[in-house]
Amino acid sequence: MQNQVAIVMCNRVGKEGDVTFAGQSVVVDPYGNVVSKADDQEQLIIADIDLTQTAAARKQRPFLELRRPE
Repeated sequence: MQNQVAIVMCNRVGKEGDVTFAGQSVVVDPYGNVVSKADDQEQLIIADIDLTQTAAARKQRPFLELRRPE
C-alpha cells in the first residue's frame, strides 16, 4: 500500500523434501485491497488490474512525498 502499485505475488504449494510450501498467491491493488487470493492448492488465479488506480491512489494518499530523498 505504501508504494501504491498493484502487486502480484506467486507462492509455491506442495512439499519438497522437508519443506511444505503454503501457497496463497495474491493480487493486491494500489490501495492494499486483496483483489484475488489462492488457497493452499495448486491453481491459477486471474484478476483484472486497473492501472489508472495507481495515479488516483497516489493523489488520495501522498505517502511517497513522506519518504526521505536519499
